[in-house]
Amino acid sequence: MKKLNINATARTNHMSMVTLFIIAFASLMSACTRIESGQVGVQRDFSGEYSKEAVPVGIHATILDTIYPFSVREITIGLKDLKPTTKNNTSILSDLDFEVQYSINPLKVPDVAVKYGNMHQVSQNGTYLPAYDLVDKQAKSVSADAVAQFDALEISSKRNELEAIIKKNLQSDLDKNDPDTFYINRVSISTLLPDAKIQDSIRAIAESENRKQVAINNLAIAETEAKENRVRSESLDDKILAEKQLDAMVKMADKGNKIGR
Repeated sequence: MKKLNINATARTNHMSMVTLFIIAFASLMSACTRIESGQVGVQRDFSGEYSKEAVPVGIHATILDTIYPFSVREITIGLKDLKPTTKNNTSILSDLDFEVQYSINPLKVPDVAVKYGNMHQVSQNGTYLPAYDLVDKQAKSVSADAVAQFDALEISSKRNELEAIIKKNLQSDLDKNDPDTFYINRVSISTLLPDAKIQDSIRAIAESENRKQVAINNLAIAETEAKENRVRSESLDDKILAEKQLDAMVKMADKGNKIGR
């Protein structure tokens, strides 16, 4: 007859309970979604309906629902190798590169998530970048219109003005369909190159202006020297005249003295 090992049975039951607890905890955690700082969540239930309320930072149970993390931090879009035309279609820019920094109103994220469902991008850490493609598309369109306001020969010196126009018009365009939703924080142009022929013309104009300025400077120097010489000559003439007058007076005085004798 075998003896019942109560201690061994208890240990086995304890291990089983621990294992079950671990499995249950892992299952529970796998059914949770964490919303980090700088994010809000967009919740979709099992029927496919989206909540109109943004999910705040924290850990949220998602047994039957799905929560998508959306960034509310500043997002940077890089636009490169654009070739818009200048005023009156006179020239095509050789290269235009710029960045747009935008952010989104956290309260508007659920609406944007649904309205622009196919225009989001996903970052490497799995965070959704709201309406990224929309802002990218609008920025390209606005930049083309902005460049068309400038003459080909002047645009390379109008970088600040061009940035300001793109920022203002991009914000205005986005506000038309989604007021108080998108915030265009900055527009920064990194490359602004006119057409090669225009660049040659700009260099030629600069060289011509250089030569003109040199000539103006030389003329000013010549005029200054001529004036100095004239003043010097006039001063010399006055000195000679004074000396002659003095000699005449001396001679007259000598003559008077002789007569008096």
